[in-house]
Amino acid sequence: MSAEKTNEEIVTRGFVKQYYHTLNESPQFLHMFYKDSCLFNRLGPLTHVKKTVWTRKDVKDEFLAVKFEDFTAEVEYSLGVPYPMEHGRIIVFVSGHLTRKKDNVRNKFSQTFLLAQQDNAFCVVNDIFRFKKGQTQTQTCFLTETESMSEPERVASRLPLPDELIRELSFT
Repeated sequence: MSAEKTNEEIVTRGFVKQYYHTLNESPQFLHMFYKDSCLFNRLGPLTHVKKTVWTRKDVKDEFLAVKFEDFTAEVEYSLGVPYPMEHGRIIVFVSGHLTRKKDNVRNKFSQTFLLAQQDNAFCVVNDIFRFKKGQTQTQTCFLTETESMSEPERVASRLPLPDELIRELSFT
């Protein structure tokens, strides 16, 4: 096995770094990673109905509706493999956590992208995002605003709220 990185590894590493940096720092520009005609797929956690959009403008509207500025994404793992059906495409698998800033509730997610080479860059032509069931956690964090609360209020403020988070992130 060669110590050199494959093209897929280089593209995947660069894409994941840029995509999630943009998600965390400037989510209003996240749609720019997508091709004008693309498949963007989300599953409504309460209804289990798929929401699919097909254009970059629709992707932008979906991202703005979610208010990603209220969350922080952390990538645990990513992997890029060549798309076997067509040259110049890469399948990217990502696993990580999405943390709501106001209460530090974390939900584990997985996301799969299909990237296509377009001129000298790669863009997203397919994006599938899912929360992993039973993977909600609350990080213990002492915030200054909780210092004036009673002990029961402080404990309650740190309890996981998975249904509320999922509703906030729902694309249905």
